[in-house]
Amino acid sequence: MSFLAIDDLAKRFGGTRALDGLSLDLAEGEVLALLGPTGAGKSTTLLCVAGLEKADRGHITLAGQDLTALPANRRDVAMVFEGLNLFPTLTVRQNITLPLLAPDSDIAADEIEDRLQTVCEQLRISHLIERRPEGLSGGETQRVALARALVRRSALYLLDEPLSALDLKLREDLQAELRGLHAHYGSTLLYATHDFHGATAIADRLALVAKGKVIQIGRLQEILAAPANAAVGRLIGSPHMAFLRARRQGEEIRLEGQEPSLPLAAFRPTAAVPEAVTIGVWPDDISLVEEAGIVGTIYAVNRRGIDKAVQIDGAFGSFRKAVPLELPARQGMTAAFTFDPSRAFLFDGRTEELLSQAQHESLAA
Repeated sequence: MSFLAIDDLAKRFGGTRALDGLSLDLAEGEVLALLGPTGAGKSTTLLCVAGLEKADRGHITLAGQDLTALPANRRDVAMVFEGLNLFPTLTVRQNITLPLLAPDSDIAADEIEDRLQTVCEQLRISHLIERRPEGLSGGETQRVALARALVRRSALYLLDEPLSALDLKLREDLQAELRGLHAHYGSTLLYATHDFHGATAIADRLALVAKGKVIQIGRLQEILAAPANAAVGRLIGSPHMAFLRARRQGEEIRLEGQEPSLPLAAFRPTAAVPEAVTIGVWPDDISLVEEAGIVGTIYAVNRRGIDKAVQIDGAFGSFRKAVPLELPARQGMTAAFTFDPSRAFLFDGRTEELLSQAQHESLAA
């Protein structure tokens, strides 16, 4: 039985459809990341689970209890917002303990103090408890917001882009903190983010969200091995999946603007293949070569610290791939590349549905 089950959730704001039949489930103690672009419906999902928005349709169940019609204050849920929402006139101590001081709370004063001290020690903010939010750094503010949620010791924690405003080093530090806190409490987390690296650093599974729906859910290796459609390839990876326009000609697949063709059978098709197709390849499965291959032009080169990303354009489209810093690459250069068709994916060029089964079984094991 699922610990949290969201079934067929729908929500409109005026003429905008925020959720369109979204469904997912979490096991107790699991960390699930809602990964998707801005406007995909991630925040609305969390607000509906928290009871801060009322869904137009659907059901939400937590630990066997139907939350759908319950008010927010009767749900055993704590939420950390993207905007943090600390009260500027209250001290850190007052901000953190505020959820425990509700009129209907029966938590004793010594228990409140014990929880405060425990969570502040865990998040290394004990020295800040008498300060006000205006005197805190971004990382300190984020830790206080997390402490305010954790002090409640709720059954479910909802995190809405809580690290998006922080610089890279702080994000990485707090990602490690979240995993450590999760291990300590054994809590269940639903984490909304548009950051692929942040999602994979924290989550046990990913729920990929687009246009108000979950389009695929699973562990990263499972999704890499069998993306449900081309939209999944755009959400996963940095850089994301390379998409190459191509056409089926009998039993061959020919990339747009290229003479060499590839045997259709090498892609292991699982459905009828139309004339217009898109080849999807994870960038790690593309090799840049000096000898003959598929030919394109380097449009851009971006240094990324320990490596660089090259963008290769051609009649087939455009894709990005990370390469070593020492690899010669400059704008305008001709670049040749190859890939193994058995590790690539065929998508319908019109519907973007998956048409083949790539040889990535070892990834899904």
